[in-house]
Amino acid sequence: MRHQTGIINMLMVCISLSCGCTGEKLLDGPVPDEPENPVEVRFFTTSASTRAESIGVDVGADTLVTDAHVRLYPYRQKEGVTDVTVTKDYTVKTETSKVQTLVPDKVDGNNGIEMILPSGTFRFYAVSTNSQGQTVPDFHTADAVGGVPSSTAGTASVTNGVDYLYAMTQQTIAFGTQIAHVPLAFKHVGTQVQLTIKFGESAHAADNNTAKDFNLAKVSIQATSETNAAMHLYDGQIQIDGKSGGAPGSDTDLKEMTVVRSGTVSDGSNIPADQVATYHLLPLAGASGQKMKVKIVIGNLIVGDAAAATHTYTGSLDATGGWSAGTSNQYTLTLSGTEIKFSTVTVKPWETGTSGGQVGDIEHTDDASSTGGATP
Repeated sequence: MRHQTGIINMLMVCISLSCGCTGEKLLDGPVPDEPENPVEVRFFTTSASTRAESIGVDVGADTLVTDAHVRLYPYRQKEGVTDVTVTKDYTVKTETSKVQTLVPDKVDGNNGIEMILPSGTFRFYAVSTNSQGQTVPDFHTADAVGGVPSSTAGTASVTNGVDYLYAMTQQTIAFGTQIAHVPLAFKHVGTQVQLTIKFGESAHAADNNTAKDFNLAKVSIQATSETNAAMHLYDGQIQIDGKSGGAPGSDTDLKEMTVVRSGTVSDGSNIPADQVATYHLLPLAGASGQKMKVKIVIGNLIVGDAAAATHTYTGSLDATGGWSAGTSNQYTLTLSGTEIKFSTVTVKPWETGTSGGQVGDIEHTDDASSTGGATP
């Protein structure tokens, strides 16, 4: 009896040693009911090509908006995993080194806690609106296959006017790790249109002081149709009616663009600095002869020898090549009295889109009785 007991004990020791030497291999088994070896997981992103409206920013030097919303979806890479391990919301914090960290959102006024995961291999899917005010859309996370979000059901509804960013990285959290740092490299999954307005000697402000603080134009643009628009979690692609680009939306429901000044005004000059209008849209499919409407309203502008007035310019943007995901499509409107000139502008770090350049079919009206700011 003692001989049998000794043999059994020796076998148990051998089995224990063979398992203990390969702690990683234990992760290849079935998904456990309880986490083993809990690990604190932290996320960061370095300087990345994320925004183009910051005029003058060097390529690759731009970052996400500070306090922008980010949502993380970690999926464990195992057979039988059908849903996300946890869903967690973060905000972006910018360090002086330009390394940005993700800070867990507060819960009931209390500081959030870092993500806790078991050891193993995970794919981390991250989505951001690159905005302080716009929350990340809710994705359907179930129906995953082997830890990969469903290519059909794993979607969320999306709209124009949002700079959707997406990142996915796979990382193995080693057995025994206390803190894991996961890098995220975001990319644009929507598209962007920029219109640069240039003033001239025959289209200017009343004087130097007015030029230095010249009112911003009101610029609006025809957007992509939002019908059945959805973003896919597994690859970040936005589809409209199941296609990578949508059709033009209504030309009577124009969307207001964000306008900023670019450059400075020389002392003694009455020519305002350039103004750059930016809008983020859902990808637009290309079509022969396709044009998108644009409207520019500039108040307190002197054109030629006339008095200061509000001037309205309406025209069309050539979008024959479409506005593809990840691209910035730039157009320029140069004002010179009653003459309007066109040229192309390249703004990085976005990829330069296949569309851009000429603003066509221009119509110009003015309200000579108005000397105030621009009206919508």
